[in-house]
Amino acid sequence: MNIRVVVADDFPLVREGIVRAINHDPALEVVGQATTGREAIALAEELRPDVMILDLRMPDLGGLEVLDKLRASQPQIRVIVMTANEQAGTLLDAIAAGAAGYLSKRTPGEELRQAVITAHGGGSVITPALASHLLKEFSSSARGEQSYVRPLQGRELDVLRLVVQGKTDNEIGKELFISPRTVQNHLTRIREKTGLRRRSELTRWAVEHAIC
Repeated sequence: MNIRVVVADDFPLVREGIVRAINHDPALEVVGQATTGREAIALAEELRPDVMILDLRMPDLGGLEVLDKLRASQPQIRVIVMTANEQAGTLLDAIAAGAAGYLSKRTPGEELRQAVITAHGGGSVITPALASHLLKEFSSSARGEQSYVRPLQGRELDVLRLVVQGKTDNEIGKELFISPRTVQNHLTRIREKTGLRRRSELTRWAVEHAIC
């Protein structure tokens, strides 16, 4: 049974190159191509692919917004972000939004095909060069002065670790056997203690402090 893939990128040459690389493996099959964020969501709903290759910079709806919508409506689709943006912060934003992988557009075809197979199998993948860049970013940050943050406790740590995994409030509640409102209460306290508001910021903070 083939792994069914949708490719979403607004540049025709880039998209065609990705399609050729994926179709090179008989176990993989590109079943749809999208040129905008809204097309990507529509194809996801229509075709129900196993994996989506998604560019972050898409017309009408950015890649992070597409990730958020797919996580809510089609959580079974494994999304691999493939982008020219190699900044650590953007990588973490994508992971926080639910991406199963983050690849550079310089990724070789064989590495891309293996990433699709790994993501489909439930794994996560980050281009080695980007992972190295990410570690350097955090290493530099760790050497700088850190502002005092009140320590997180018990359930707060449990909730934060699940936020890092990209889970929604409902999913966190089910996993921890607590109500979504209780999850929100914990998140409120976490935000008060860290001074951070967005989930992507909390994810970055958790990685920097080796919480996840």
